[in-house]
Amino acid sequence: MVHLEFEPGLIEDVVFKEIRQKEEQGNMKLSEEYHLLVDPIYEEFSLEERPKQFRKVEWDFFNKLGFVTLIEKAFSEFSELEKLVTGAVIVRAKNKFDEGSDLVRDLNQKIAKKRIKLKLLAERFHDQSFLLKFLRHELMHILDMLSDTFCYKSEFLGGNPMEQSIITERYSTFWDIYVDSRILRNGKEAVGSKEGRYKEFCALYMGFPEEAKRVIFEVLWNDENLTHGRILELATDVHKVLDIADDKIPENMRRKKLLLPGSLCPLCQFRTYKWVENLEEDVETVQDIRQDFPNWSPEDGACNRCVEMYKSRRAISHHSI
Repeated sequence: MVHLEFEPGLIEDVVFKEIRQKEEQGNMKLSEEYHLLVDPIYEEFSLEERPKQFRKVEWDFFNKLGFVTLIEKAFSEFSELEKLVTGAVIVRAKNKFDEGSDLVRDLNQKIAKKRIKLKLLAERFHDQSFLLKFLRHELMHILDMLSDTFCYKSEFLGGNPMEQSIITERYSTFWDIYVDSRILRNGKEAVGSKEGRYKEFCALYMGFPEEAKRVIFEVLWNDENLTHGRILELATDVHKVLDIADDKIPENMRRKKLLLPGSLCPLCQFRTYKWVENLEEDVETVQDIRQDFPNWSPEDGACNRCVEMYKSRRAISHHSI
């Protein structure tokens, strides 16, 4: 079993939230038991010694409530981690965006192995079914990071902040698909369902034809040999995503132009993350654009800045008349 450590601040938050939750339900037993142990500390120990005594009581409650056993249960499903890391520390997350897992250097700098750092919100402990699935998901990520075949490495994703955000979101979605598909195939419960992950994938590639999205997702869902490099390649290059199901996508789908965030606007040649939808319905603007770009068609798309410029120019022209 991997050696586990818990941040005192997380333990305190979890125990207090559990006590308050019981009180709100009309059950005062846990609160009374807690105060029975804590109140004498104020009389029996000095100001300097009290924090240590409080932590002992909180740890006993945390353990008694079954939270240590729950964490151990999650780690027991990944027994191979014991040989790969020096231990794991479970700490308090600042918010839901801060939750997750990572590998950090061991406190002993001479040890080559790293240890796991898990960030959790205190409220996660009050939905033990979800917490177990969440831990399973994060530990699968850790196994990938330690895998010689996955070849994970921490690197800069994207260029400007907007591009970096989009590539990071795509990368995370592809990796989550890879993680949850394997968990479900192993007969375990996962954080995300297959249909839920499909919806996340579709949200990233709304410009893809529906048939193409389903085919591509199925290929991704059943791929058990994805690597960090491959996922990064897919996250960075839209056409690589189409290529993974090249022989299954009809040619007419592949010819359709894809207006995806980060692509170049055919008019101004700048990257855009805001394409104008249903542009073909704006007949006047389409005519104006074609006066400057005769070979352009509405399916080529245009960014919101260019369209606004043409609309403003037409409005000024009409006002002058």
